[in-house]
Amino acid sequence: MDTAELAKVAPELMARHPSHTWTVLSGGGPGSDLTAEVRLAADPSRVAVVQVHAGAEVYNVIFEGHTDTEYAYADDDRGEALQGRIDLAVAATRGPTRVTLRIAGGVAVASRLEVDPAGPNRLEGVAVSWALRRLKALLRGRRLVEKVVELPAIEA
Repeated sequence: MDTAELAKVAPELMARHPSHTWTVLSGGGPGSDLTAEVRLAADPSRVAVVQVHAGAEVYNVIFEGHTDTEYAYADDDRGEALQGRIDLAVAATRGPTRVTLRIAGGVAVASRLEVDPAGPNRLEGVAVSWALRRLKALLRGRRLVEKVVELPAIEA
């Protein structure tokens, strides 16, 4: 299953989320990424990007400076991986959501995503740390700053 085939099943996967709209930014195909924006209809400023890299093995959700990654190496797992990324994008945009970023010199060196952080449906994304970015910033004398983005829940 390549990105073009995933692009064909994406509308069916998004149909499960009528509270959201989505826009394909790049439709995939041989050698190209599949990229789509997922927006909460009740607040279009809440947007997540779902990206499937050209090899159809790396799946990202990008939201408020955090990149959450999942991998699917077998064809049978790829549709499920895309559904998981879409579901995470929808949950993150709906909220409540907390994104914690560690920034050095304007560059994120670590990030963490939590959906419903204090609630019964807590979902934590993959915590990300870019060690080389952090080391480079520290060697340049940049100070690490923590930025927390708290988004309340919006009923759609």
